[in-house]
Amino acid sequence: MKNIFKKIFTVFYLLLVIMPGLAFAQELREEAQSNEGEQNPVYLQAVISIDEAVEVQKSSIFDASDSFIPNAEQEINFYWDFGDGNKNEGTEAMEVLHAYKEPGRYTVSLTVDDGINTSTETLEIFAYRKLIFLMSDQTEAQERINVIKDYAEEQGVFIKIIDSFGSSTEFISEEILTKKLNEESNIFQKSGQIVIWTKENAGLNSLSRYLQANQAEKNNLSQQTITVLENNVNAIISRIQNQFQLIKPKSVIVAKEAAIYPLIESQNDKEFIYSLETGGYEYEIITEETGKLRPWNFMSYLVNFLINTGIPDNTIALLLLLPVIATVIAFMKQFVGLTTFGIYTPSIMTLSFLVIGLPAGLLTLFAAIIAGAIARPILKKIRMLYIPKMALVITFVSLVLFLILIFSVYLQLFDSAFLSIAIFPMLILSTLVEKLISVKSEKGLSSAIVLMGETVLVAIIAYFLAGGEINFGFTTIQLSLIKRIIITYPEIILLLFIANIILGKWSGLRLLERLRFREILRHIEE
Repeated sequence: MKNIFKKIFTVFYLLLVIMPGLAFAQELREEAQSNEGEQNPVYLQAVISIDEAVEVQKSSIFDASDSFIPNAEQEINFYWDFGDGNKNEGTEAMEVLHAYKEPGRYTVSLTVDDGINTSTETLEIFAYRKLIFLMSDQTEAQERINVIKDYAEEQGVFIKIIDSFGSSTEFISEEILTKKLNEESNIFQKSGQIVIWTKENAGLNSLSRYLQANQAEKNNLSQQTITVLENNVNAIISRIQNQFQLIKPKSVIVAKEAAIYPLIESQNDKEFIYSLETGGYEYEIITEETGKLRPWNFMSYLVNFLINTGIPDNTIALLLLLPVIATVIAFMKQFVGLTTFGIYTPSIMTLSFLVIGLPAGLLTLFAAIIAGAIARPILKKIRMLYIPKMALVITFVSLVLFLILIFSVYLQLFDSAFLSIAIFPMLILSTLVEKLISVKSEKGLSSAIVLMGETVLVAIIAYFLAGGEINFGFTTIQLSLIKRIIITYPEIILLLFIANIILGKWSGLRLLERLRFREILRHIEE
């Protein structure tokens, strides 16, 4: 008994003493670096305040008021060089106006002189004829996006990119894009055209959330056209149409990736559409008049109602996909013959995988299982009731997940935006360790491992059929067809009643049973 308590004490000591010590050591290092910087203070520091991109033929304010000046009463001279041959200087030149005549990149220089010391800062800005605001989570297209950005600058067009590259799911991408969109609201308001190039509907969902928090922006957006880049143009039209009333732009143009080039070259929407038409590009234009619902689309009316109240369509999709997930699990159990921890456990696994992604979901699940497997033998010899013992196991698992979060943030594996939405699914997955331990106690370790393995397999199959992305390293596969059909025609869910009734009437041998008893069946047939 003493040895058991020593082990428990050692584990908690590692969790609660050593880890805070490491964090404290990190703080000391940062403080030492800060003190080292303070030993060489800068007495005069020039600072330029200006947007990274300004419009040509329009005066912009170049501001030096954020410069650090030790003695405000001393006469200060400001020397500006705008990089286009124009200069400005004087004691009153803290804020100056300047307009560039031609688009391009310019290096702005500011020198602050107090008569004793001088400080110079340079800043590169771009003068544009047109500003495009691009939202993207297309990780595999990063290099192409950089090429497009360089081409645009050659045409005098500046593309402001906000990205969520590396996002494992639509939910994570939406969260990151929404956060960045709010941070870049100033330049968003100045944009002449908006381009969304995201997987699924993450870009439009983040834009909807931004507009809900900034109602005044809706009036500005009503005069703009949004361009959505999508390889399968027809597949996403219904989801965009559902959100049109919430965003209320002038129109939405859906086209393939190559359409970004005529968009850059065109001066306005009319010219852009003409270029798409004459260039043979596949595209669709969505307006308030298109995509009217029919009387038999009664569930679509309800979906539109929820979307117009501000609920992201991917959240609605998750709810609508639950019957599909349950039916897939029922099929795998009743017809194929795989065994699982009931229907609830694989369903909750699948939903968690859809929210946080398959890699993060499997990592959380296996970490919880390993932690539970370690905690169980330690507590085995303690004479206590089952429920309090399981509470201790889950407590230990939660502390292990807490450590994983610390290390993932410390090593920058995940950012705060990911963790803010992933923490709840991770906690749900961690509680599933109770199922494994319960079966292990009743049927043994091997049976518990097999049952958990088949449950995870069924959950992964349901995850894939529900539109989840599976990355094999060398390639990525995703089946979005079922998800898109369900969102477009939610009435199809009613057919699942019939499908489950048919499965419930099935009384024949399951597929795996036929494989297992194929020799016996062959002899019977003979």
